[in-house]
Amino acid sequence: MSKFIHVAVLAGSSMFALSAAGAAPDRSKAPQMKRELPTRNMNLDALRRTEYDVLIIGGGAVGAGCALDAATRGLKTALVEADDFGSGTSSKSSKLLHGGLRDLDHAITHLDLAAFRRVHSSLQERRNITNLAPHLNQSVPIMLPVHNWWQLPVYWMKLRLYHLMAPGTSKGFTYINSRKALEMFPMMRRDMVGAFVFYEGQHDDARMCLAIILTASRYGADVCNHMKVVDLLRDKNKTVIGAKAIDQLTGRAYTIRAKMVINATGPMSDSIIRLEDASASQQCTPTWASHIVLPPFYCPEEVGLFDPYTDNGSTIFFLPWLGHTLMGTSDDTREAAQGQQPTEMEVQYLLDSIRNYINPNFDVRRCDVLAAWGGYKPLPTQSTELAHSTLKNHVISIGPGNMVSIVGGTWTSFRLIAEKAIDAAIINGGLQPLRKHSITATSCKLDGAIGWTPNMFIRLVQDFGLERDVAKHLSDTYGSNAFKVAVGANSSGNVWPIIGKRLHSEFPYIVAEVRQGVRDYACTLVDMVARRLRVAFLNVQAAEDILPRVASEMARELKWSRARRLREIEEAREFLNTQMGNTTEFDPIHMNIPIKLSVDQVQKYAEHFRNLDEANTGFVSINKCCAAMKSFGVKEVPVDLMHDVLRDIDCHSQGKVNLYEFLMLMSAIVHGDTAYLRYAKMRLDQKISAISRRRRKQSECAVDRSGGGL
Repeated sequence: MSKFIHVAVLAGSSMFALSAAGAAPDRSKAPQMKRELPTRNMNLDALRRTEYDVLIIGGGAVGAGCALDAATRGLKTALVEADDFGSGTSSKSSKLLHGGLRDLDHAITHLDLAAFRRVHSSLQERRNITNLAPHLNQSVPIMLPVHNWWQLPVYWMKLRLYHLMAPGTSKGFTYINSRKALEMFPMMRRDMVGAFVFYEGQHDDARMCLAIILTASRYGADVCNHMKVVDLLRDKNKTVIGAKAIDQLTGRAYTIRAKMVINATGPMSDSIIRLEDASASQQCTPTWASHIVLPPFYCPEEVGLFDPYTDNGSTIFFLPWLGHTLMGTSDDTREAAQGQQPTEMEVQYLLDSIRNYINPNFDVRRCDVLAAWGGYKPLPTQSTELAHSTLKNHVISIGPGNMVSIVGGTWTSFRLIAEKAIDAAIINGGLQPLRKHSITATSCKLDGAIGWTPNMFIRLVQDFGLERDVAKHLSDTYGSNAFKVAVGANSSGNVWPIIGKRLHSEFPYIVAEVRQGVRDYACTLVDMVARRLRVAFLNVQAAEDILPRVASEMARELKWSRARRLREIEEAREFLNTQMGNTTEFDPIHMNIPIKLSVDQVQKYAEHFRNLDEANTGFVSINKCCAAMKSFGVKEVPVDLMHDVLRDIDCHSQGKVNLYEFLMLMSAIVHGDTAYLRYAKMRLDQKISAISRRRRKQSECAVDRSGGGL
């Protein structure tokens, strides 16, 4: 039977149910001297020969936080991750460090004291995390539309309370009238009374997770990605004393010994729990959250938008993120077996939410979706949660083999959860740390934070001759370490900029970052384009474009053979197709729109499509389509007609069509059948809306269990 650690947060202080008796005295208050970052091979050697105080399984936000907390207390620490650091839910969040405005709404509506505590704790942690890495965390203004006059005092009261609960001198909120709101966010419908603008924290979640890992490593933790735990080690008393792990890159087995093992594997926590206790009941219920990335014209660069009460009953947000628009809604229940990619129905549901919300004169197109991805949020099962925790979105437990297991957690709670998990490990393992209490909230800065200032990018421009957007990106990504990246940057070959060869013209990523990414434990091409460079999360087609160049650079650094380089490119393309939404396969939803062509005509146009698609990409540009129409006797296609037909076809990619879309285009324009296309699209939109409403009603996740959301 597992022992559960009751955690409650009240007024910024914490209560820990287990007694602290037996914990070591605080022998040193000064932080340890940092070391140079070791290589992955050095960490592998250490895993073989060291007996650790703490072994952490899982390299997401919570696991990384545990490693940092343990290492800064002076404990011998190891961390292993089956994939890459932050490759799971931790890199697929809403990118917000929020206090939980929906949680506050729930607390007020239900007079839920635990929810009030949760909001206060999240606001406190938002400040702590910002202090950890100021270069990775910025305030973002968010607009909260007011659709009815009676909502004005209600929203004002909630935001006022939200602001008062935030520690320190946090930014307040303001009210703006509807005219000003539409000037700030012209895409919105005009049926509003006004809007409030408040502030939340925003960060690059994958980079934040990596910075925590790198800092823990520099404090002495031995960290290793692509190291999968396959079994647990036990002593004669059945106590867990380590783990057996397989290096996924070489297939070599490692035996890692530790006095305490912490399971921080997020949605996969039950699989590790059952290695300890095969009869253990399910403790984690994953919920799925989908996001899509859109062009920047969907959201102003200077403000985001959040509306918890849209007409169709869903929650919607638009956030400016890395020069693009991140859009999403609230959490849904979904089985882990359904995969790591949003379904086409989920993408259409998100687009349908946008259509119901923004100005109807604007065409919301499927081709505007530059990337589609999602992640599983590891919520505790309801029975476990209600029985054992006053913080309803995570549980820390001690199993029968004395392993600490963490289920749940968010980016705004990861540091506090890590602190409590290490407290539990110290108590239950009889460990002797150099310092009894955590320093991550007070005396610790992440790698790159010390010496960083918001205007540091100006020095990069002046001293190295970098373009402004590249310098700003390096400063906000690497902090004070940006100078190291700049020193190693290639000459551009131009008069200006002097250095900094871009990997893609639309993004500020430069070749020198690939070399830095290898030093920061990027082992595969997917590691690089998804989490060292965020291009896979922003635009999958741009990511696919740069794969060969990035692979060649990594091959030089890691001494890959030609076969390995080609395999990495192929696996990266598979990742983009299966997890980031870059697919050329026919959409079964839109294939319900009939093609009014004979069999002979379909064969004729399909053959013509294959001839136009010389590179065998599965797509043909609109320019080539227009040229093809001329060969079929269409002298000139009116621009407005082409626009209307492309809108009704709702192409999956900007400026190009796949085979099915090409056939619909030929049917509509060459043969003049445009009316049926409009009618079929209208019926299809109605069908998608009905399915989406039914799906939302069936899979809505309660606010108090979802981590609060905005």
